[in-house]
Amino acid sequence: MKVFVLHAYSALNAGDGLLVDECLDILHEAFGSDLDLTIAASDTESFAYTGARLLCSKPTRRGYQRAYLSELFRLRDYDMVIAVGGGYQRAGHPLELAKAGLVHGPQLLAAAARGRGVVYLPQSIGPLRYGVSLPVRAALARIETVFVRDPRSLHELERAGVVRAPDMALLGDDWRSRPGAPDDVPVLSVRAVRGAVPPDVVALAARLGTFDGYVQSQTGGNDDTAPMHGLNPREVLPRATLIEDVGTPRRVVVAMRLHGALMALRAGHLVIHLAYERKGYGAFQDLGLEQYVHNSFRFDPVVVEKQVRSLLDDEAARADYEQAVTAARAGFGAERQVVVDAVRRAASGVGAPR
Repeated sequence: MKVFVLHAYSALNAGDGLLVDECLDILHEAFGSDLDLTIAASDTESFAYTGARLLCSKPTRRGYQRAYLSELFRLRDYDMVIAVGGGYQRAGHPLELAKAGLVHGPQLLAAAARGRGVVYLPQSIGPLRYGVSLPVRAALARIETVFVRDPRSLHELERAGVVRAPDMALLGDDWRSRPGAPDDVPVLSVRAVRGAVPPDVVALAARLGTFDGYVQSQTGGNDDTAPMHGLNPREVLPRATLIEDVGTPRRVVVAMRLHGALMALRAGHLVIHLAYERKGYGAFQDLGLEQYVHNSFRFDPVVVEKQVRSLLDDEAARADYEQAVTAARAGFGAERQVVVDAVRRAASGVGAPR
């Protein structure tokens, strides 16, 4: 089975690495282990662990890698084409437009040109400003199956035939339990948005007093290290401790990056999300945790601090939280099967019902 994977970014951003891993898991579930994989990524070296053929999608001053463009023109030679989940198709301001156009534009156009046999895993698409809305919608409408992960993207792109599904991070089966009361020191994970940590997030850090930090991304223009250290956490927890170590005590985590929040949740922690894009609302709606997602640019730090203290101290609040997640997870298996079926259908040449 020869498969081309589109729109990978960098595994140094843990969330984007997770989405590539979940994409590969879906492919293995659908087709088994005998896969001939090609991955287009901005940071190819970070995905060397996959064993796939890697093509750089990020242009240099000399332009695009010739082999990359050549393969985009040959997408029909692949049994199927799959795009990783994410929020990379957006043009909310000029810099976003430039990045999306240069890195992801050629991949979207190539996918649309192929049309049949292409699946886009759950996306948040938009905002689409500066005149790109119509061409992006037209391209998406040509693709066999496009999953979106939030209600706003579904509403705005309904005519393009998109299908609602949960974020791929929710559909994975690697969920762990950490029973009992959490450590009494909360964890705060932040990032800079438009050059700075939002003021309300800074105010929340001050209200929390003693807290530990966590860095979700350490790549290029998405390096959270300096913003995190700038808030003076007691210590910054490594990923191996907070996410991977099964012996780490349960924590209450407040996270800005969506996949930092979802990875902590999957690791068994209690999580509050300070969203800066539309994608966070869809994920926490799917989890039944709408009250635990806030707009990072305009939220009441007092309210979020109270939620933190409640999850730390109130067993009933924790029980309600856990019950919501358990109920949501009961439906994720069926949602995952919908995605797997779409991937198999794309490779079969039958085509999705429209």
